[in-house]
Amino acid sequence: MYMPLWNEIEGQTLDGLTLGKLLRSEGRTAWFSTVGPDREPAVLSVFEALNDEEAVEARLQAAARVQHPGLHVIRKIGAGRLEDESLVYALMEPFDQTLAEVLRDRPLTPDETREVTESLLSALETVEAAGLYHGHVDASGVLGVGDNIKLRSDCLAQRHGQSDAPALAALIYNALTGRRFSSERDALQLPAPFATLVRAGAGSNASLAAMRRVLSAPTVTNAGATSPSPAAPVSAAAAPVTGRSAQRSAAPKTAVPSSPRRREDTEARPRKRPSVAIAAVVLMAIALVVFWYATKRPAGHTPITGEAPSPASSSQPAPAGTSRAATPAGDAAATMGAPQTVKPSPATGTRPAPAKAPAESTSAGAERSVWHVVAYTYTREDAAQHMAAELAAQYPKLEPQVFSPTGHAPFLVTLGGGMNRQEAFARRDAARAAGMPSDTYAQNFRK
Repeated sequence: MYMPLWNEIEGQTLDGLTLGKLLRSEGRTAWFSTVGPDREPAVLSVFEALNDEEAVEARLQAAARVQHPGLHVIRKIGAGRLEDESLVYALMEPFDQTLAEVLRDRPLTPDETREVTESLLSALETVEAAGLYHGHVDASGVLGVGDNIKLRSDCLAQRHGQSDAPALAALIYNALTGRRFSSERDALQLPAPFATLVRAGAGSNASLAAMRRVLSAPTVTNAGATSPSPAAPVSAAAAPVTGRSAQRSAAPKTAVPSSPRRREDTEARPRKRPSVAIAAVVLMAIALVVFWYATKRPAGHTPITGEAPSPASSSQPAPAGTSRAATPAGDAAATMGAPQTVKPSPATGTRPAPAKAPAESTSAGAERSVWHVVAYTYTREDAAQHMAAELAAQYPKLEPQVFSPTGHAPFLVTLGGGMNRQEAFARRDAARAAGMPSDTYAQNFRK
Protein backbone atom coordinates (compact mmCIF):
# COMPACT_ATOMS: atom_id res chain seq x y z
CA MET A 1 0.00 0.00 0.00
CA TYR A 2 1.09 3.57 -0.65
CA MET A 3 0.35 6.62 1.42
CA PRO A 4 -2.37 8.63 -0.39
CA LEU A 5 -2.04 12.35 -0.98
CA TRP A 6 -3.08 14.45 1.99
CA ASN A 7 -6.08 15.96 0.20
CA GLU A 8 -7.29 12.47 -0.65
CA ILE A 9 -7.99 11.60 3.00
CA GLU A 10 -10.23 14.56 3.73
CA GLY A 11 -13.44 13.35 5.37
CA GLN A 12 -11.90 10.16 6.75
CA THR A 13 -11.64 9.35 10.47
CA LEU A 14 -8.42 8.95 12.47
CA ASP A 15 -8.74 7.62 16.02
CA GLY A 16 -12.30 8.94 16.22
CA LEU A 17 -11.42 12.40 14.83
CA THR A 18 -12.77 13.48 11.45
CA LEU A 19 -10.21 14.91 9.03
CA GLY A 20 -11.92 18.02 7.71
CA LYS A 21 -10.52 20.54 5.23
CA LEU A 22 -6.79 20.32 4.49
CA LEU A 23 -5.30 23.55 5.88
CA ARG A 24 -1.63 23.03 5.02
CA SER A 25 0.78 20.28 4.01
CA GLU A 26 4.56 20.08 4.28
CA GLY A 27 6.15 16.74 3.41
CA ARG A 28 5.19 14.12 5.96
CA THR A 29 3.03 16.57 8.00
CA ALA A 30 -0.40 18.05 7.29
CA TRP A 31 -2.95 20.15 9.18
CA PHE A 32 -6.70 19.49 8.97
CA SER A 33 -9.66 21.24 10.47
CA THR A 34 -11.60 19.01 12.86
CA VAL A 35 -13.90 18.94 15.86
CA GLY A 36 -12.53 17.78 19.21
CA PRO A 37 -14.14 15.37 21.67
CA ASP A 38 -15.72 18.40 23.36
CA ARG A 39 -17.39 19.27 20.03
CA GLU A 40 -15.32 22.46 19.83
CA PRO A 41 -13.41 23.44 16.64
CA ALA A 42 -9.79 22.31 16.60
CA VAL A 43 -6.84 21.69 14.29
CA LEU A 44 -5.35 18.24 13.73
CA SER A 45 -1.64 18.04 12.93
CA VAL A 46 -1.02 14.64 11.33
CA PHE A 47 2.44 13.02 10.89
CA GLU A 48 3.24 10.12 8.62
CA ALA A 49 5.14 7.57 10.74
CA LEU A 50 8.13 6.13 8.89
CA ASN A 51 9.10 3.45 11.41
CA ASP A 52 9.61 6.18 14.01
CA GLU A 53 6.14 6.35 15.52
CA GLU A 54 7.41 6.23 19.10
CA ALA A 55 10.04 8.92 18.48
CA VAL A 56 7.44 11.27 16.93
CA GLU A 57 5.05 10.72 19.86
CA ALA A 58 7.86 11.38 22.38
CA ARG A 59 8.82 14.59 20.58
CA LEU A 60 5.20 15.81 20.61
CA GLN A 61 4.84 14.93 24.30
CA ALA A 62 7.92 17.04 25.10
CA ALA A 63 6.49 19.92 23.06
CA ALA A 64 3.13 19.72 24.84
CA ARG A 65 4.85 20.09 28.22
CA VAL A 66 6.23 23.53 27.30
CA GLN A 67 3.65 26.04 28.48
CA HIS A 68 3.72 29.67 27.35
CA PRO A 69 1.02 32.17 26.24
CA GLY A 70 2.90 32.60 22.96
CA LEU A 71 2.91 28.86 22.04
CA HIS A 72 0.08 27.10 20.22
CA VAL A 73 -1.64 24.75 22.66
CA ILE A 74 -1.49 20.97 22.04
CA ARG A 75 -4.56 19.40 23.64
CA LYS A 76 -4.02 15.72 22.88
CA ILE A 77 -1.50 13.39 21.25
CA GLY A 78 -2.36 10.03 19.75
CA ALA A 79 -1.81 7.55 16.92
CA GLY A 80 -3.88 5.50 14.52
CA ARG A 81 -3.95 3.79 11.15
CA LEU A 82 -5.45 4.99 7.91
CA GLU A 83 -5.42 2.80 4.81
CA ASP A 84 -2.80 0.56 6.45
CA GLU A 85 -0.52 3.53 7.14
CA SER A 86 0.59 4.46 10.67
CA LEU A 87 -0.12 8.07 11.57
CA VAL A 88 0.65 10.15 14.67
CA TYR A 89 -1.41 13.23 15.45
CA ALA A 90 -1.52 16.27 17.73
CA LEU A 91 -4.91 17.84 18.45
CA MET A 92 -4.39 21.62 18.73
CA GLU A 93 -6.45 24.72 19.43
CA PRO A 94 -7.93 26.51 16.38
CA PHE A 95 -6.49 29.75 14.98
CA ASP A 96 -7.89 32.67 13.01
CA GLN A 97 -5.16 33.36 10.44
CA THR A 98 -1.40 33.28 9.88
CA LEU A 99 1.09 36.10 9.56
CA ALA A 100 1.85 34.89 6.02
CA GLU A 101 -1.73 35.70 5.02
CA VAL A 102 -1.38 39.24 6.36
CA LEU A 103 1.97 39.84 4.65
CA ARG A 104 0.50 38.88 1.30
CA ASP A 105 -1.54 42.10 1.53
CA ARG A 106 0.90 44.47 3.24
CA PRO A 107 3.93 44.66 5.57
CA LEU A 108 3.42 45.37 9.26
CA THR A 109 3.88 48.79 10.85
CA PRO A 110 6.74 49.21 13.37
CA ASP A 111 4.27 49.04 16.28
CA GLU A 112 2.69 45.85 14.95
CA THR A 113 6.12 44.34 14.32
CA ARG A 114 7.23 45.09 17.85
CA GLU A 115 4.11 43.41 19.25
CA VAL A 116 4.80 40.28 17.18
CA THR A 117 8.48 40.32 18.13
CA GLU A 118 7.78 40.59 21.86
CA SER A 119 5.45 37.59 21.76
CA LEU A 120 7.69 35.38 19.61
CA LEU A 121 10.94 36.21 21.42
CA SER A 122 9.38 35.44 24.80
CA ALA A 123 8.01 32.13 23.52
CA LEU A 124 11.33 31.11 21.96
CA GLU A 125 13.20 31.94 25.17
CA THR A 126 10.91 29.50 26.99
CA VAL A 127 11.46 26.85 24.30
CA GLU A 128 15.25 27.26 24.51
CA ALA A 129 15.15 27.11 28.33
CA ALA A 130 13.37 23.75 28.03
CA GLY A 131 16.25 22.41 25.92
CA LEU A 132 14.20 22.44 22.71
CA TYR A 133 14.57 24.03 19.29
CA HIS A 134 11.73 25.35 17.12
CA GLY A 135 13.28 25.17 13.66
CA HIS A 136 10.23 26.55 11.80
CA VAL A 137 10.12 30.24 12.74
CA ASP A 138 8.49 31.74 9.66
CA ALA A 139 5.41 33.75 8.79
CA SER A 140 3.27 30.65 8.13
CA GLY A 141 3.99 29.40 11.66
CA VAL A 142 2.91 32.62 13.40
CA LEU A 143 -0.76 32.21 14.29
CA GLY A 144 -3.44 34.63 15.40
CA VAL A 145 -5.52 33.04 18.17
CA GLY A 146 -8.10 35.54 19.36
CA ASP A 147 -6.15 38.51 20.71
CA ASN A 148 -2.92 36.51 21.04
CA ILE A 149 0.01 35.98 18.70
CA LYS A 150 1.36 32.43 18.93
CA LEU A 151 3.99 30.16 17.43
CA ARG A 152 3.10 26.70 16.24
CA SER A 153 4.45 24.12 18.68
CA ASP A 154 4.04 20.78 16.88
CA CYS A 155 7.53 21.14 15.38
CA LEU A 156 9.56 21.49 18.62
CA ALA A 157 12.51 19.10 18.80
CA GLN A 158 15.54 18.41 20.97
CA ARG A 159 18.07 21.23 20.79
CA HIS A 160 21.67 20.41 19.90
CA GLY A 161 23.32 23.83 20.00
CA GLN A 162 21.06 25.42 17.37
CA SER A 163 19.51 28.84 17.83
CA ASP A 164 16.23 30.21 16.49
CA ALA A 165 17.65 33.76 16.59
CA PRO A 166 18.64 33.94 12.85
CA ALA A 167 15.18 32.78 11.76
CA LEU A 168 13.49 35.29 14.09
CA ALA A 169 15.70 38.11 12.75
CA ALA A 170 14.78 37.18 9.16
CA LEU A 171 11.08 37.09 10.09
CA ILE A 172 11.25 40.57 11.67
CA TYR A 173 12.85 41.97 8.50
CA ASN A 174 10.26 40.23 6.32
CA ALA A 175 7.37 41.54 8.46
CA LEU A 176 8.62 45.16 8.27
CA THR A 177 9.54 45.27 4.59
CA GLY A 178 7.67 42.44 2.88
CA ARG A 179 11.03 41.31 1.43
CA ARG A 180 13.17 38.25 2.03
CA PHE A 181 16.18 38.75 4.32
CA SER A 182 19.49 37.89 2.65
CA SER A 183 22.35 39.42 4.66
CA GLU A 184 23.13 41.48 7.76
CA ARG A 185 23.57 44.54 5.57
CA ASP A 186 19.84 44.46 4.73
CA ALA A 187 19.07 45.66 8.25
CA LEU A 188 20.99 48.96 7.97
CA GLN A 189 18.02 51.05 6.86
CA LEU A 190 15.43 49.64 9.30
CA PRO A 191 14.06 51.99 11.98
CA ALA A 192 15.17 51.67 15.59
CA PRO A 193 15.28 49.31 17.36
CA PHE A 194 14.87 46.85 14.49
CA ALA A 195 18.18 47.60 12.71
CA THR A 196 20.11 46.61 15.82
CA LEU A 197 17.66 43.85 16.72
CA VAL A 198 17.99 42.09 13.35
CA ARG A 199 21.79 42.40 13.45
CA ALA A 200 21.82 40.92 16.96
CA GLY A 201 19.92 37.91 15.65
CA ALA A 202 21.73 37.50 12.34
CA GLY A 203 25.37 38.28 13.22
CA SER A 204 28.19 35.89 13.98
CA ASN A 205 27.30 35.97 17.70
CA ALA A 206 23.55 35.72 17.15
CA SER A 207 21.45 34.62 20.11
CA LEU A 208 18.03 35.15 21.63
CA ALA A 209 19.75 36.69 24.66
CA ALA A 210 21.40 39.34 22.44
CA MET A 211 18.04 40.17 20.87
CA ARG A 212 16.47 40.47 24.32
CA ARG A 213 19.16 42.95 25.41
CA VAL A 214 18.37 45.14 22.40
CA LEU A 215 14.61 44.96 22.95
CA SER A 216 15.00 45.84 26.64
CA ALA A 217 17.42 48.72 26.09
CA PRO A 218 16.56 52.37 26.96
CA THR A 219 14.29 54.18 24.55
CA VAL A 220 16.12 56.07 21.79
CA THR A 221 14.67 57.34 18.53
CA ASN A 222 16.69 56.69 15.38
CA ALA A 223 16.25 59.78 13.24
CA GLY A 224 18.76 58.68 10.63
CA ALA A 225 17.24 55.36 9.60
CA THR A 226 14.71 55.03 6.82
CA SER A 227 11.46 53.63 8.14
CA PRO A 228 9.33 51.45 5.84
CA SER A 229 6.29 53.32 4.57
CA PRO A 230 3.45 52.76 7.04
CA ALA A 231 0.49 50.90 5.61
CA ALA A 232 -2.89 52.56 5.39
CA PRO A 233 -5.40 51.70 8.13
CA VAL A 234 -7.06 48.36 7.47
CA SER A 235 -10.15 46.66 8.72
CA ALA A 236 -10.14 44.06 11.46
CA ALA A 237 -10.32 41.32 8.81
CA ALA A 238 -6.98 42.37 7.38
CA ALA A 239 -5.32 43.24 10.68
CA PRO A 240 -2.03 41.47 11.49
CA VAL A 241 -2.21 37.86 12.57
CA THR A 242 -5.30 37.92 14.79
CA GLY A 243 -8.97 38.48 14.24
CA ARG A 244 -9.08 41.23 16.86
CA SER A 245 -5.92 43.12 16.03
CA ALA A 246 -7.85 46.30 15.36
CA GLN A 247 -8.24 46.64 19.11
CA ARG A 248 -4.49 46.33 19.61
CA SER A 249 -3.73 48.99 17.01
CA ALA A 250 -5.64 51.53 19.10
CA ALA A 251 -3.38 50.90 22.10
CA PRO A 252 -0.71 53.50 23.01
CA LYS A 253 2.46 53.19 20.99
CA THR A 254 5.32 51.38 22.67
CA ALA A 255 8.48 53.43 23.12
CA VAL A 256 11.18 52.29 20.73
CA PRO A 257 14.46 51.15 22.37
CA SER A 258 17.90 50.98 20.81
CA SER A 259 21.07 48.98 21.20
CA PRO A 260 22.77 48.71 24.63
CA ARG A 261 25.96 49.88 22.95
CA ARG A 262 24.47 53.39 22.85
CA ARG A 263 25.05 53.57 26.60
CA GLU A 264 28.74 54.01 25.95
CA ASP A 265 27.93 57.37 24.29
CA THR A 266 26.85 58.72 27.68
CA GLU A 267 30.48 58.42 28.74
CA ALA A 268 30.27 56.48 31.94
CA ARG A 269 34.08 56.59 31.99
CA PRO A 270 35.70 59.25 34.18
CA ARG A 271 36.10 62.56 32.38
CA LYS A 272 38.80 64.15 34.45
CA ARG A 273 41.82 62.28 33.14
CA PRO A 274 41.82 63.88 29.63
CA SER A 275 41.43 67.36 31.20
CA VAL A 276 44.35 66.76 33.56
CA ALA A 277 46.51 65.57 30.65
CA ILE A 278 45.66 68.65 28.57
CA ALA A 279 46.38 70.99 31.50
CA ALA A 280 49.75 69.31 32.05
CA VAL A 281 50.63 69.68 28.36
CA VAL A 282 49.69 73.37 28.39
CA LEU A 283 51.83 74.09 31.48
CA MET A 284 54.77 72.18 29.99
CA ALA A 285 54.43 74.10 26.73
CA ILE A 286 54.42 77.47 28.51
CA ALA A 287 57.48 76.50 30.56
CA LEU A 288 59.40 75.40 27.47
CA VAL A 289 58.50 78.58 25.55
CA VAL A 290 59.67 80.75 28.46
CA PHE A 291 62.90 78.76 28.73
CA TRP A 292 63.54 79.08 24.97
CA TYR A 293 63.08 82.84 25.02
CA ALA A 294 65.28 83.27 28.10
CA THR A 295 68.22 81.32 26.66
CA LYS A 296 68.03 81.72 22.87
CA ARG A 297 66.59 85.07 21.90
CA PRO A 298 69.30 87.82 21.55
CA ALA A 299 68.61 91.22 23.09
CA GLY A 300 67.26 93.91 20.79
CA HIS A 301 66.77 91.44 17.95
CA THR A 302 64.01 92.15 15.43
CA PRO A 303 61.74 89.15 14.81
CA ILE A 304 61.84 87.69 11.30
CA THR A 305 59.57 85.26 9.45
CA GLY A 306 59.39 81.86 11.15
CA GLU A 307 60.65 83.12 14.55
CA ALA A 308 58.55 82.68 17.66
CA PRO A 309 56.41 85.69 18.72
CA SER A 310 56.51 87.19 22.17
CA PRO A 311 55.14 85.18 25.10
CA ALA A 312 52.15 87.52 25.29
CA SER A 313 51.14 86.78 21.70
CA SER A 314 51.76 83.02 21.98
CA SER A 315 49.48 82.71 24.98
CA GLN A 316 46.56 84.36 23.18
CA PRO A 317 43.72 82.08 22.00
CA ALA A 318 43.42 81.20 18.33
CA PRO A 319 41.30 83.57 16.17
CA ALA A 320 37.58 83.01 16.36
CA GLY A 321 37.48 82.00 12.70
CA THR A 322 39.86 79.08 13.13
CA SER A 323 38.26 75.76 12.10
CA ARG A 324 39.26 72.16 11.48
CA ALA A 325 38.03 71.75 7.97
CA ALA A 326 41.09 69.66 7.19
CA THR A 327 40.31 67.00 9.77
CA PRO A 328 38.43 63.80 8.79
CA ALA A 329 35.58 64.71 11.10
CA GLY A 330 35.30 68.12 9.48
CA ASP A 331 35.19 66.60 5.97
CA ALA A 332 32.51 64.13 6.96
CA ALA A 333 30.41 66.77 8.69
CA ALA A 334 30.70 69.22 5.80
CA THR A 335 29.84 66.59 3.18
CA MET A 336 26.90 65.00 4.96
CA GLY A 337 25.31 67.95 6.70
CA ALA A 338 26.33 66.91 10.22
CA PRO A 339 26.52 69.50 13.03
CA GLN A 340 29.37 71.98 12.78
CA THR A 341 32.74 70.78 14.02
CA VAL A 342 33.67 72.11 17.45
CA LYS A 343 36.25 74.91 17.29
CA PRO A 344 39.61 74.32 18.99
CA SER A 345 40.15 75.72 22.45
CA PRO A 346 43.12 77.97 23.31
CA ALA A 347 44.89 75.05 24.95
CA THR A 348 44.95 73.04 21.69
CA GLY A 349 45.53 75.92 19.23
CA THR A 350 48.43 76.01 16.76
CA ARG A 351 51.86 76.57 18.37
CA PRO A 352 54.70 78.67 16.90
CA ALA A 353 56.94 76.72 14.53
CA PRO A 354 60.19 76.84 16.61
CA ALA A 355 58.46 75.48 19.74
CA LYS A 356 58.82 71.79 18.80
CA ALA A 357 58.99 70.49 22.35
CA PRO A 358 55.40 71.57 23.21
CA ALA A 359 54.12 69.90 20.02
CA GLU A 360 55.79 66.64 20.99
CA SER A 361 54.29 66.90 24.45
CA THR A 362 50.83 67.41 22.91
CA SER A 363 51.32 64.28 20.82
CA ALA A 364 52.36 62.32 23.87
CA GLY A 365 49.21 63.45 25.70
CA ALA A 366 46.99 62.49 22.74
CA GLU A 367 48.34 58.94 22.80
CA ARG A 368 46.84 58.47 26.21
CA SER A 369 43.36 59.44 24.94
CA VAL A 370 42.52 58.10 21.45
CA TRP A 371 38.87 58.06 20.35
CA HIS A 372 37.39 55.83 17.67
CA VAL A 373 33.93 55.76 16.10
CA VAL A 374 32.68 52.15 16.03
CA ALA A 375 29.96 50.92 13.65
CA TYR A 376 30.30 47.11 13.82
CA THR A 377 31.99 44.45 15.96
CA TYR A 378 33.19 41.07 14.63
CA THR A 379 34.99 38.08 16.09
CA ARG A 380 36.70 37.32 12.76
CA GLU A 381 39.03 39.76 11.05
CA ASP A 382 38.08 38.70 7.50
CA ALA A 383 34.42 39.44 8.20
CA ALA A 384 35.34 42.86 9.59
CA GLN A 385 37.52 43.61 6.53
CA HIS A 386 34.67 42.60 4.21
CA MET A 387 32.21 44.93 5.94
CA ALA A 388 34.75 47.77 5.94
CA ALA A 389 35.21 47.35 2.17
CA GLU A 390 31.45 47.43 1.58
CA LEU A 391 31.07 50.57 3.69
CA ALA A 392 34.02 52.23 1.94
CA ALA A 393 32.24 51.82 -1.39
CA GLN A 394 29.05 53.34 0.01
CA TYR A 395 30.49 55.94 2.42
CA PRO A 396 34.01 56.81 1.21
CA LYS A 397 34.10 60.08 3.20
CA LEU A 398 33.73 58.15 6.46
CA GLU A 399 37.00 56.24 5.84
CA PRO A 400 35.83 52.83 7.16
CA GLN A 401 38.67 50.63 8.46
CA VAL A 402 39.32 47.72 10.83
CA PHE A 403 40.70 48.40 14.32
CA SER A 404 41.55 45.93 17.11
CA PRO A 405 42.27 47.40 20.56
CA THR A 406 44.07 44.21 21.64
CA GLY A 407 45.59 42.94 18.39
CA HIS A 408 43.07 40.07 18.27
CA ALA A 409 39.28 39.59 18.56
CA PRO A 410 37.13 41.59 18.78
CA PHE A 411 37.74 43.36 15.45
CA LEU A 412 35.96 46.72 15.19
CA VAL A 413 34.84 48.40 11.97
CA THR A 414 35.63 52.05 12.73
CA LEU A 415 35.01 55.26 10.81
CA GLY A 416 38.32 57.06 10.41
CA GLY A 417 41.40 56.52 12.55
CA GLY A 418 42.18 57.71 16.06
CA MET A 419 40.98 61.22 16.92
CA ASN A 420 40.11 63.39 19.87
CA ARG A 421 36.75 63.41 21.60
CA GLN A 422 35.28 66.38 19.72
CA GLU A 423 36.22 64.93 16.35
CA ALA A 424 34.88 61.50 17.30
CA PHE A 425 31.45 62.74 18.33
CA ALA A 426 31.23 65.01 15.27
CA ARG A 427 32.04 62.06 13.03
CA ARG A 428 29.59 59.80 14.86
CA ASP A 429 26.77 62.34 14.35
CA ALA A 430 27.71 62.80 10.70
CA ALA A 431 27.73 59.05 10.15
CA ARG A 432 24.27 58.62 11.64
CA ALA A 433 22.94 61.51 9.56
CA ALA A 434 24.38 59.84 6.45
CA GLY A 435 22.40 56.65 7.11
CA MET A 436 24.74 54.56 9.23
CA PRO A 437 23.14 52.48 12.03
CA SER A 438 21.75 54.45 14.96
CA ASP A 439 23.88 52.44 17.41
CA THR A 440 27.14 53.71 15.91
CA TYR A 441 29.08 55.00 18.92
CA ALA A 442 32.26 56.81 19.96
CA GLN A 443 34.60 55.30 22.55
CA ASN A 444 37.83 56.31 24.22
CA PHE A 445 40.53 53.63 23.82
CA ARG A 446 43.20 54.86 26.26
CA LYS A 447 46.79 53.70 25.82
